[in-house]
Amino acid sequence: MLGMALCLAHFLSACGGSGSPDAAQPQPQTLPVTSGPVATSHAALSASLDQLITGFMAAKGVSALSLTVTGKDGQVLHDKGYGYTDAAQQRSLPADALMVSASVVKPITAAAIQQLAAAGRLSLSDHVFCTGRNAPCWLSADLLSADTDPRVSDISIAHLMAHQAGWDRRLHNGLDLDHLEAQVQQSLGLKAPPSSDDDLRYWLRRPLDFAPGTQTAYSSTSYMLLGRVVERASQQDYVGFVQTYLLKPLGVSATDFKIAHSPLSQRDAREPNYLTGLSAPSIYLPGKTVSAIDGTLNGSTWVSAVSSLTTARALALFASRYALQTNASGVDMAGNGLPLAGKTQDGFHFGELPGTTSIIRQRASGSSYAVLMNKAEEQASDSYHVALMAQIDAALAAAGF
Repeated sequence: MLGMALCLAHFLSACGGSGSPDAAQPQPQTLPVTSGPVATSHAALSASLDQLITGFMAAKGVSALSLTVTGKDGQVLHDKGYGYTDAAQQRSLPADALMVSASVVKPITAAAIQQLAAAGRLSLSDHVFCTGRNAPCWLSADLLSADTDPRVSDISIAHLMAHQAGWDRRLHNGLDLDHLEAQVQQSLGLKAPPSSDDDLRYWLRRPLDFAPGTQTAYSSTSYMLLGRVVERASQQDYVGFVQTYLLKPLGVSATDFKIAHSPLSQRDAREPNYLTGLSAPSIYLPGKTVSAIDGTLNGSTWVSAVSSLTTARALALFASRYALQTNASGVDMAGNGLPLAGKTQDGFHFGELPGTTSIIRQRASGSSYAVLMNKAEEQASDSYHVALMAQIDAALAAAGF
């Protein structure tokens, strides 16, 4: 079981099993470009970005990509879809295509927490798990058991935000809890996909890898928990809170931020096909191995960490207003998600799942952008993120943005 779960552990894995048939589709020499509303005065910038993106897609075999760029005042400078929605490559990708966000939703979750803290609905020093002796706290003691590490009671909201809660996936074959749902399902004897409570009860049986607050180790589980805290503190579902209090004020429609449903049969009509050669155990068809994009993750559980469904425009507008702390060892995450309030910041966040690569970026110049694409690097040692971000940064700098 663990061997199959490793297929989802990292995009560099060379797991067996049949991949997506879409991965074998030939790539066109000239990709269609579909524009959203963009000021005509920025035509030169758009032409430069068009050339850059179409060249990148042809070189990497990416068949769907959306890119939105905003200026320092939040004005949309460039908003385009590139490539195709369908595997047959007959329908051009619209500028407002929806794609799985992967981890670039984490800054949005941080902003939700910051807003609730500013409103006095919670404090970053609050404890996450209630034990009966550590109030104020947020999540029920029913999630804990006799096997739970007693240090779990020390985990604060601030620890979750800073990736300092005590979990280090590097010590567990790179596997975070979002990659272990089939294992949870099998262990608990479930016939349906595990709920977030199921995942957490399973996870909290194992000891922490370090004392909370003493180290930094990237954790999707921490941001899944923050989504639970948002819901408890706001008395509203996570997606509804984000739509209403973070994205609607930016002019983002509620239809542009949703839960990404994992089974292909439940995908939104605005999503493209996703390309991956990886496979993993299905949690919707227990005992079967499927393409890693088709029913291997419960999107409703992980929406605040990796499985939101959104547009590049929504992400770029968010980045124009809220601080992105670059997530790296030693970086102070205390300001992540705070309103920029007219200031600028140099920050970014990357995301990656099978069939998805995402970038959300804000530049010291005041411009911001977001990229969503339907393929991740699964063979080589380099991801798509760093090289593409450097190229887009250079194009914006050359154009004076």
